[in-house]
Amino acid sequence: MNTKTIAKILVKQPKAVVIVFTIFTVIVALQIQNVYMVSDITGYLPEDNPSIQLWEEINEEFQIGSTIVIYVEADDIRDPYVLREMDRVSTKINAYDLDKGEKDGIVSVTSIASLIKDENAKPNIPGGLGGTGKFEIPDDRNLISRYLARVLIQEMKGILFINTYKIAVIVIQLSDEADYHVVLDNVEAAIDREARYSDMMVTGLIAMQQAIQKESMQSMMIIFPVAILFISIVIFFFNRTIKGIIIIFLPLAYALALTFGVFGMVMPELTLLSIAVVALLIGLGVDYSIHILNRFSEEVDLEDKIEVVEKTLRLTGKAVLLSTITTMIGFGSLMVSSMPPMVTFGLGCIIGILFCFVSATILVPCLAIILKFEKKGRAHNWWRIVANIAVDNKKRFAVLACFFTVMSLVVLPSITTDVNYFDMIPEGVPEVEKYFEYADNFGGGTSVNMILIETEPQGLTYPETIDAIYTMQEEMRKTGATVASIADVLKEAYDILERNTILEKLAEFASAEEIIFDRVAKEGLVDDDYSKTIVFVYFPIGKSTRELEVLINKINDIASNTVLPYNGRTSKLTGQDAMNVEINNQLLDEQLRSMIIALLVVLAALIVIFNSSLWGFLTMIPVMFVLVWEPGFLVMLDISLSVVTISIASIMIGIGIDYGIHVTERVREELAKGKARKKATKDAIEKTGLSLIEAACTTIAGLASVYFVDIPAIQHFATIVIIMTISSLVAAVFILPIFYSLKFVK
Repeated sequence: MNTKTIAKILVKQPKAVVIVFTIFTVIVALQIQNVYMVSDITGYLPEDNPSIQLWEEINEEFQIGSTIVIYVEADDIRDPYVLREMDRVSTKINAYDLDKGEKDGIVSVTSIASLIKDENAKPNIPGGLGGTGKFEIPDDRNLISRYLARVLIQEMKGILFINTYKIAVIVIQLSDEADYHVVLDNVEAAIDREARYSDMMVTGLIAMQQAIQKESMQSMMIIFPVAILFISIVIFFFNRTIKGIIIIFLPLAYALALTFGVFGMVMPELTLLSIAVVALLIGLGVDYSIHILNRFSEEVDLEDKIEVVEKTLRLTGKAVLLSTITTMIGFGSLMVSSMPPMVTFGLGCIIGILFCFVSATILVPCLAIILKFEKKGRAHNWWRIVANIAVDNKKRFAVLACFFTVMSLVVLPSITTDVNYFDMIPEGVPEVEKYFEYADNFGGGTSVNMILIETEPQGLTYPETIDAIYTMQEEMRKTGATVASIADVLKEAYDILERNTILEKLAEFASAEEIIFDRVAKEGLVDDDYSKTIVFVYFPIGKSTRELEVLINKINDIASNTVLPYNGRTSKLTGQDAMNVEINNQLLDEQLRSMIIALLVVLAALIVIFNSSLWGFLTMIPVMFVLVWEPGFLVMLDISLSVVTISIASIMIGIGIDYGIHVTERVREELAKGKARKKATKDAIEKTGLSLIEAACTTIAGLASVYFVDIPAIQHFATIVIIMTISSLVAAVFILPIFYSLKFVK
């Protein structure tokens, strides 16, 4: 179907086309209800990654279960009123305490209150060794203090309470089938009803991730209206008519509905990067409508509307199509990433940009005809001045471009990479802030890391094995890390280890569920034949990724140099921090690979569509300059490459090339009319300039909405994309004329 046929359909049946397209959009958009947000950083590593496989092996062996933590603060947690309050909350949460999580998803609830009840329920034994025989919290504070001094409860110090007796936690173990949302709602309701003598706050990894997901979805809801408001202001400024806003925005609304409807059907799991997708699509989606509408109004002198639409689609439509293809290629290059969320991000952007093009191409002409749109004033005069400056000062702009290029290359080694999970989440989330406090008070970090210890069967039952593990841990502690394992309890309880004592203690570790920071080892901390156990490693809060890498390397060196008897082996460290470091080390390679692929494929697309390798290469020059300037922008603004900002180079190839495409296409159009190169270049800049700056302003306006969402990583992303968008516009207008003037360009 050629542009003439399409133009006839759009002009003769505009209302029918809009109605059919609306029905299709509504059907697809109904699937939006399926989308949901995830926030697990481990998803950035492929499933065959060694750290992921080791983590899964440990989870399979010891079943490190998911938990929710209630953080309790009081003047004195030994107060019977506080303990009863903790007990009532626990009872409300786990109404079916014998179902092992089958009915409510809760396997167990453990706290200092439950331990004291257990001690009090023991029969009275002469000498004060038992309890009262009643399964309740006693009124006698002295009796409570006596229970707290017993070995079983003292072993929980630093896990369920701290030695100041002002802070404690309630640990809720969840089943694999638990509905986290339902459980968290029930926990919050129980706290609201019962907490009177203490302050209780839900935290832990699950609560934190659920809060992040909720905040992230709310952030997307904030971005929509803010971006629309900002872009509306920009569009009204350039068009001076409400009709223009409607015509430009409606295709975007359709495109977003179609995009997230498809998300709901094929990839409902959204990540924090999806916030960037929204901002990008809002900013870029209107650009296509702007270019088509501006060309439509430019051809207003033609009386035949079919001819107007046909010319618009054939000329500007071709440039918009090429822009769409190159933008899709830029996003598509992200799909070669080994990071699954980056692949999803790239695919989502491809789908979104495609729908933006389709919606703009179909709806803009129809709406312009239905609303009888006429643009009021085009204000070419000042762009004529800009065009003259650009063409008449080519050498000066060449020197400036080269200067900025050299300066950027000089600071290239200063680029830093940093995978900071907490930069990717909204600030001020109570569950996150409390998690930091919890981790600090209970001697851990914000992430659990583990080393797997393996020996021959029964190897862990020998004193020399426990001594070797303990010695290894002592060396690890010198690095500043918090380290814990079964060796600590054994060495602390017994100065001289004997095998029968170890066997007796290991039987407890193997059969009982053990609480480890904010998780639970459902199968205990030792396997059935006493050949495997785990060492937990926590790093201090606030360490940068580079600092963590140094610490992790030291821990791994100590582990690898440890000699364990009975064919003992130690694994490398795995866990949240270890995985973050691995992701961080892949960032530069990921960006370089996707950027090179994007450049090559975009160049190939330009050559094919322009049917000229020369014009294709020339159009690439501005965006290549901008890519070389990126290191300078990053260093100047002190922004590190992260799992969010790593995508910028590839994105900018797709976005930045659009400006060069429109200028090049118009230059070729003017040359085809027989104009000289200098005149053709000036006319091209003059005629496309207004559309280019309007498109750039709407992109910037869309991205500016991100600053109303308090997520540092996404804000850094928006800042760099905005700067590079401006740079792409400037490069297309002021650098391309340098090369158009070359003698071999015809």
